[in-house]
Amino acid sequence: MKAVEIDCVEHVYPDGTRALCGACLEVEEGESVAVLGPNGSGKTTLLLHLNGSLLPREGSVKVFGEPVSKRNLDWVRRPGGVVFQDSDDQLFMPTVLDDVAFGPLNFKPREEALRDVEEVMRELNILDLKDKIPHFLSGGQKKLVAIAGVLVMKPRILVLDEPTVGLDAEAKNRIVQTIIELKQRYKLTLIFSTFDVEVVPLLADKVAILKEGKIIYYGGVRRALTDTELLREARLNPPPYVKLAELLGIEEKPLTLEEASKTFSRFISNK
Repeated sequence: MKAVEIDCVEHVYPDGTRALCGACLEVEEGESVAVLGPNGSGKTTLLLHLNGSLLPREGSVKVFGEPVSKRNLDWVRRPGGVVFQDSDDQLFMPTVLDDVAFGPLNFKPREEALRDVEEVMRELNILDLKDKIPHFLSGGQKKLVAIAGVLVMKPRILVLDEPTVGLDAEAKNRIVQTIIELKQRYKLTLIFSTFDVEVVPLLADKVAILKEGKIIYYGGVRRALTDTELLREARLNPPPYVKLAELLGIEEKPLTLEEASKTFSRFISNK
């Protein structure tokens, strides 16, 4: 079943700026799709159409077969949860517990909602933060709290806008590992935007590359990340291992540390 169908979406902002003319995308249920592109390419604009935060002037967006429109926003937002790029845009309550509980308290009795909240926070290993003020948390902690606030609503689609941007190495690794575990445990459809090509092989089944609001590539991860001409056309840097293999004239370009270890070991032994 198709989780998301985006057909030639065009959005027009109040100032008349037109965006995403010609963006077409289909995502099967259970797939993980990375949306790549430089700043200003339309990644965030595309993702905000998935829960009706933005509505297309032309074209259509469907979530599990239902069109996203003003008439059915409540239904559309239940299966899909969006984690914003800036966690401060999503965290606004006095405590972490209040923030994570905000959604379920609108739909469930308090006792049941708080039970779900505690379960999710324990799963993400942030229960010790429940009485903290969100504003004073680290960037990685804020991201986990934002994810918890979405996950507690039991979404079928998890949408993440630049999930690792601005994080240090430790926080980035924790967020990536958390996303991997959540996807496996809950069988989520995952759609995330990023210009951090290093995390893509770890999280994605497919890649959509955006350039000036248009999708210029949609397909497998390996082709997307080893086609250096395609990446440079989209103003993206190739992954470090791919760039090094290209400089050394190695045809087989590795994407992960494990692949790089084997590839470069063979290269050195043949010298």
